[in-house]
Amino acid sequence: MDTFLLILAVLTLIAACLSTVELSLGNRRIKPLRYTGVLDKLYGKVSIVVAARNEQRHIRQAVESLMDQDYSQLEIIVVNDRSTDDTAAICNDLARSHDRLRVIHITQLPGGWLGKNHALYIGAQQASGNYLLFTDADVIMHPTAVSRAISFMQQGNLDHLAVSPQASQKGTLLNILVGTFLYLFTLGKKPWKARDRESRFYMGIGTFNLITADAYKKIGTHERIAMRPDDDMMLGLLVKKNRLQQDVLNGIGMINIEWYASLGEMVRGLEKNAFAGLGYSVLFAVFTCLCLFTFMVFPAVAVFLTTGVARIVNLLALAVWAVSYADNARFWKIPLWHGIALPLGTALLIYAIANAVYRTLRSGGIDWRDTHYPLEDLKANRL
Repeated sequence: MDTFLLILAVLTLIAACLSTVELSLGNRRIKPLRYTGVLDKLYGKVSIVVAARNEQRHIRQAVESLMDQDYSQLEIIVVNDRSTDDTAAICNDLARSHDRLRVIHITQLPGGWLGKNHALYIGAQQASGNYLLFTDADVIMHPTAVSRAISFMQQGNLDHLAVSPQASQKGTLLNILVGTFLYLFTLGKKPWKARDRESRFYMGIGTFNLITADAYKKIGTHERIAMRPDDDMMLGLLVKKNRLQQDVLNGIGMINIEWYASLGEMVRGLEKNAFAGLGYSVLFAVFTCLCLFTFMVFPAVAVFLTTGVARIVNLLALAVWAVSYADNARFWKIPLWHGIALPLGTALLIYAIANAVYRTLRSGGIDWRDTHYPLEDLKANRL
C-alpha cells in the first residue's frame, strides 16, 4: 500500500507540473481585449442579440452598457423569452428612449427548442448586421468593447471571436467553486488552441460570441444546436467543423458578469449543462469524477495517510496545484490565494457534476427556466 501511495503521489506531482507549464504558456497566448487597439476605419453593422428570461435584476444596466458602445453602426435586439417578472416592462421602457434598441416578445416555445437557443435564433433572424454578437442579459460591457472586438476580427480576418468575461461573485465558497471550474475548464478546453484550424480544440463563450452573419448562416444557425444546453460552446464547435477562423480574447476590465449569486445557485445552474458537457455519458461522468478526486482531492487526504517521502511528494503536488491555480486565476480576476483550497473546490465540483447527472436521470431530462426538456431530445442533438 505504501508503494502504491508513493507512485500515485509521484504521478500526481507530474500531472500538476505538466498542467502548470501548459496553462502558464497557453494563457499568455490569449491577448487581452483591453489592449486591442481600435482601427481608424471600421466597416460593417453589428447586431447585438440578447436572450432574456426573468432578468429584471440586471437587464437595465446590461442593456444600457450596450447603448453606451462607441461603435456607430450598431443595433441591439433584446428577445424577451416568456418572462414572468418585470423584464418585459423594463425592456419596453428602454426601447422608448433608445432608437437603436428593438424588443421582441416571445410568448410560446415551439417544440424541439431550448428557450435561450430559440430566442437567440429569432433575434438573429431579425438582425440586419454583418456581424452578430450573442450575449447574455446580465453582461456589462465597457463602452469600447465592441469596437475593439470588431477591430481584432477585421485585423485577423476572423469569422468568430469569443471573449471571456471577468466573473464577479460574492462569498468565499462560491468564489472557490467558480475559480476551480474556470481552472479545470481552461485546462481541459485549451482556448489558446482555438485559433489553430488543425487543432480539435474550439471555443465559444455565451457572454460574448461574435460571429459574421455569413459564417452564422454557413454553420447552420442555432437550428443546428436547438437542443444543446451548452449552445455557446457548440457554436464554437460548428465554426471549427466548418474550418472557419476563430480566436479568443481575455475580457478582464471590459466584459463583466455576476455569474452566480450563491453557491446553491451555481450548483443548480450546472444541472443544466454539466451532463451535456460530458456527452450525457454516465461512464464518462464517473471517470471524470474519479480522475478529479484522485489527482486533486486525494493528495490533501493522503498527506494524513502517508509518511516520509510520500507525504513530501503529496505536499509538493498540492503546492504546485495551488501555484497553477493562482496563475490561472490572474486571467479571470479571481482571488489567487484560493488555490490552497483547490481540493475543496474540486470536491464541490464533483458534487455538482454528480448532482447534475442524478437529477437529469431521475427526471428524464433537465428543468431549466420553468421548462422541462426530455433527455431523449437532448441526446438526439449530437454534433
